[in-house]
Amino acid sequence: MSSINLLPPQFSTLAAAPSPDRAFVYAPSPMLLFDATGRLMDLNVACRELMGVDIAGCKGRSCAYVTARLAAVVEGDVLPTSGMLRKRLTLGAATRDTTLDAVTLGVAVARWRYRSPRFGWATLHVAELPRLDVATGECTGSLVNLEVLTLEHLEAFQAARERGWAQGVMWEVYASSYDRILPELSFYQDVVERHRAAMMAPGIERVLDLGAGTGNVTIPLARAGKQVTAIDLNHAMLDRLSSKLAPAERARVTLVEDTAERLPHAESASFDGVTAMLALFAMEEPASAVREAERILRPGGTLIVTEPKRCFNVTALMAEAERLLDDKGLLSRLHGDWVRIQRVAPHIKSTIDHVQARDPENGDARWDAETLLEWVRDRGFRKLRFEDAHLGNCATISGLKPG
Repeated sequence: MSSINLLPPQFSTLAAAPSPDRAFVYAPSPMLLFDATGRLMDLNVACRELMGVDIAGCKGRSCAYVTARLAAVVEGDVLPTSGMLRKRLTLGAATRDTTLDAVTLGVAVARWRYRSPRFGWATLHVAELPRLDVATGECTGSLVNLEVLTLEHLEAFQAARERGWAQGVMWEVYASSYDRILPELSFYQDVVERHRAAMMAPGIERVLDLGAGTGNVTIPLARAGKQVTAIDLNHAMLDRLSSKLAPAERARVTLVEDTAERLPHAESASFDGVTAMLALFAMEEPASAVREAERILRPGGTLIVTEPKRCFNVTALMAEAERLLDDKGLLSRLHGDWVRIQRVAPHIKSTIDHVQARDPENGDARWDAETLLEWVRDRGFRKLRFEDAHLGNCATISGLKPG
């Protein structure tokens, strides 16, 4: 994968993350992956689901930062006392230290009592294992495994973890065909242009693209001279985006592989515009992402979001997409890509159904375009617009932050 600059100056400068190993990403136990200098390089789906916003924004940060963040929510030693990461903190070193011998340190263990934001109280067995280069025997970092011994809402966690796995695979599959199919669909291109045009308004220089995907909004903005921070949780999507950037555009685009539901390193009022095109519905806490977008948007800044409406009908939308491709004579040439997207479509529908079926009376916030409109209206956004998109299945909401 080409280099990814994880965070812009207003977030802090961090190192690029390695391409994730699928066995790690989709492992059943929550896990965190640190490099030899003690930097958190990755965390898997189970960890994201269990810890949610508590771990958001930690990727790419030092173990000292991660420890300080988790100390506020964990009862017990965040890092095993005899492990490599604790030794790293003691040494205060920012580079490799050959005195940290993996064989001597072995496996270090601890126990947490932790209250998950979504699943209640948990007891976790923490095991830190050295990661070794099999060719050289050199220690390349640490793997921290969080075995769930007890959890208040275990079945809900297991279901969420499985949804997370399905979504991860879904977007990986989607990324390979995304840029060959969607640009051929007029209803998709219309919405891309709507978002691009909104970010071209006078005074908009710094743009945040939430759920940036393969960059179909980010890249035109970068070509127009905007400074764009593109955030997406899926590595394959950002890999595709990165591969499409011309050398002159790279300096204007910062890629962040993380959730948009919490952006702890982003300064308030630091962006002129925020765009999110069909991305929030796939997040577990889309309202949190919108709150963060409002926080980092300067007064008078522009917000534009496209989301599925309550009437979303994936069957009708897929039928129209197939008709448009057939009219262009593209169905044969793009057959493999179209088959992939057909296979992904039920998973997208399931994700949308999940967030739209939540019961607010049980404390579960439902999510759809109509709900978003009510939210921004209540927050006092000015010059609000609600425009149909994707043949009436979605809607674009735009407005200016008050102040």
